[in-house]
Amino acid sequence: MNKQKLKLLAGIIMLFSMTACEKALDINDNPNYVADAAPSLLLPSGTMFSASRIGGEYQLLGGIWAQHYAQNNNSSQYRTIDSYNLTNSAFNTAWSSMWAGGLKDLKSVMEKTKVSGQWSYYVAAEVTSAFDFHILNDLYGAIPITEGLDLDNFANPKFVDSKEVNAIIINMLNDAIAKKADATASESMGNSDIIFKGDINNWIKFAKSLKLKILMRDFAANQAAIQALLTENDLLTVDAKVDIFTDVEHKSNPLYEQDQRKLNTNSNLRASNTLLKYLLAKNDPRISSFFYPTDQSTTNPALPKYVGLEQGDYTANGISNAQTSRAKLDATDPVYFMSAAEVAFLKAEAYARLNNAAQAKTNYDTGVTLAFQRWGQNAAPFIAAGGAYAFVAGTVEKMVEQIITQKWVASTRTQAWDAFFDQNRTGYPAVSPVATTSATYVPGQYTISVNTVLPAGELPRRLLFPKNSSDYNTNTPKVVPESQKMWWHK
Repeated sequence: MNKQKLKLLAGIIMLFSMTACEKALDINDNPNYVADAAPSLLLPSGTMFSASRIGGEYQLLGGIWAQHYAQNNNSSQYRTIDSYNLTNSAFNTAWSSMWAGGLKDLKSVMEKTKVSGQWSYYVAAEVTSAFDFHILNDLYGAIPITEGLDLDNFANPKFVDSKEVNAIIINMLNDAIAKKADATASESMGNSDIIFKGDINNWIKFAKSLKLKILMRDFAANQAAIQALLTENDLLTVDAKVDIFTDVEHKSNPLYEQDQRKLNTNSNLRASNTLLKYLLAKNDPRISSFFYPTDQSTTNPALPKYVGLEQGDYTANGISNAQTSRAKLDATDPVYFMSAAEVAFLKAEAYARLNNAAQAKTNYDTGVTLAFQRWGQNAAPFIAAGGAYAFVAGTVEKMVEQIITQKWVASTRTQAWDAFFDQNRTGYPAVSPVATTSATYVPGQYTISVNTVLPAGELPRRLLFPKNSSDYNTNTPKVVPESQKMWWHK
């Protein structure tokens, strides 16, 4: 292996150390970047930089803010997340790595292949870049999408507001879709493509699926374009995921690596009562894929098998670790960018908003089935007439609520950050006025963190603009309150 490959490999492996320390990096300064690397090296490097953060810090954030997990009451690692008490220094490393690692490598792929005519690599890099921009845009509400990767010409890159960013992303996706024939005719990416193994058809489906997702942020304005995508129906039926992790240090799933291997404990993340009580109420078999039975129930079967914590109740006294269920994570868990189940639910929601209950049900049933199959379970009795998850046609809002609720459950251990986006976008799951311990609590509704620092009744809606951007870039917007809605939020 030559020095260039060794240097890139070292950079990729370093991603998975993911220590708790925050290093203030300029977003355009990647010390592992190799300027003359081939697209066959830069594409997997850029993809892995992206996966390390989306499947690491952002999956952690989503898991807690989507109320799948609660911070253990006998430790303190994630208390700031669970109380919504983040500063503008939180997630600095993730921000830097997305720009200086993932997006910079992917931009280099596009620049090189536009000249060489390796359009397969170009399409894969452009779609992955669009996806990265989408994640950052929905987390922050504005990003330096047009100038942030070009410090040679822009010392202080301007931030573009969220709605305009979405329009730019749509243009990127349209550009990738238009290059399908050229990409198909060019050289195969093979194993350099760690998402689809060189399958251009799936890259185009990924682009169209992401396009549908972004258009759904403004359904009324984009209804014709959404209908066109539904009619064409050239959307993902397989998962867009990175599935190459092994149970070896620096090579495992990034959240597992960060939360369990590097912290040398598996106790921090416990079952949130919000999700747990919903699964118990529905007798959902996926509970065993999401949480471990309590330690005390393994020695005394008469005790409840699964027990959670109230969201944000990390100050609860008198509850030992043995009494609550910890989150199930595995070193080999994939990192999902988009999943087939997510796309089925997106289609179901779109059809529901078009008031087409029959198509909404068909795609809802597909989404639930795929979400069960992921964990080796059979959804048939749940979606059958009279089943716990049977689709009930009704008003548009009632149909959307059913769809988003199942999408929320399906995102557990896979795409929790997306459930956070969805709750802000749709208002589902609804927010309960009472704790899960109340007799009037409706299982599956969100609760407000017991130790929230936000105004009464408010949930977090965004990350604060990062300090390691404002320290170097005078165009970084002033800090926006964490509870302030974005234009596409309900």
